[in-house]
Amino acid sequence: MIRFNENKIINYSNKPFYKRVGLYLTISLIMVTLNFSALFHLINSENGILKLREINHQIKKNSYDLNLIKKTNIALEDKILRFSYQSTDNLDLIDEVIRENLGYSSLSEKVFIFKNPSNN
Repeated sequence: MIRFNENKIINYSNKPFYKRVGLYLTISLIMVTLNFSALFHLINSENGILKLREINHQIKKNSYDLNLIKKTNIALEDKILRFSYQSTDNLDLIDEVIRENLGYSSLSEKVFIFKNPSNN
């Protein structure tokens, strides 16, 4: 027959009340501290909620800038496609762009340069 020694079984209900309450309070305080720390770092950390708001704002700003650049790019592509040599209207447009941006003139034109007397 096998006999068990019942004296070695630990029964926590036999501990005094103040020790049990102290244990529960200590565990509760540790859990509250851990939760507060986790919440604080969730909000204020390097990858927290505040940083997430800044990143979302930056994404919206960059997407707006990207749309502006795309519209400008489409307008420039349209202008480039009009630079074909198949019609005289396009040649006039090319001539106008060359005059505006590069400052060239044709041989049949006379260019007058007016000097401002105050710039002597």
